Order: sequence, then structure tokens, then C-alpha cells
Amino acid sequence: MFTSDEIRAGRDRNSMEQLPDRAQVEIDVFSGRPNPTWELERTDLSVLLNLLQKLSKVKSAAGAANGLGFRGFKVSFLTRGTQRELYVKGSSVIDGQKRFSDNHKKIEKFLLAKMPPELHDQLVHVLPH
Repeated sequence: MFTSDEIRAGRDRNSMEQLPDRAQVEIDVFSGRPNPTWELERTDLSVLLNLLQKLSKVKSAAGAANGLGFRGFKVSFLTRGTQRELYVKGSSVIDGQKRFSDNHKKIEKFLLAKMPPELHDQLVHVLPH
């Protein structure tokens, strides 16, 4: 899905910045019970940050997703006791007060690709294609 050049670019581009200590991904899909979560590997975290840097900022983005089924991803970046949250649904990406457009849905596709296989198999009927 992502070329080795994109992975290297993510690693190189972010090597001068401190990577978060960890990143936890939550898929917002359940009502009334905890949503599934998983951790991103350091290399994957670099790729994600690189993808974020390439997004176009917009004045407004789609609001919070409501309803049943897949409502998007929440990525929690943890760095030395501070937390930053990123919300992703389709082409809409919200990072704090900043809103971005990901026209090709690369971040959503990336997060779907990094989902543990057993979780993907369990939720395949509600995931975006």
C-alpha cells in the first residue's frame, strides 16, 4: 500500500522532530461497550506523521460522526505525559483545532491497513471499503 520511499520519507522527515512515545489507535465502532484499540509501531508512527504533514488545511471539516457502525478512528499520541488526539473519518482529519482534507483518504487507508488482522476480520462488515 505504501512504498518504501514513503516509509523512508516519513522516517527521515520526522527524525529531526521528537516522535511521540507511543500512538494508540481506537476504532470508533461500538455503542455501549469499549471500542477496540491497538498500538502503532515506531516506523508506522513516522509514516503517519509524514502523511499528516502533506495534508491541506481547510476552514471547516465534517463534524463528529454519529450513528451506528463505523464512526472513524481516534489516534492518541502520548509524549512525556501529554496527549494529542487526531480524529480521522474518510477525507476529514481533525488535529486539535486544526482541520484538514485528505482527498485520497490515505490516512484512513493507512490505519485500516495497520489494524490487527483478527480485528479486521471481526469488523469487516462495518469498515469502509
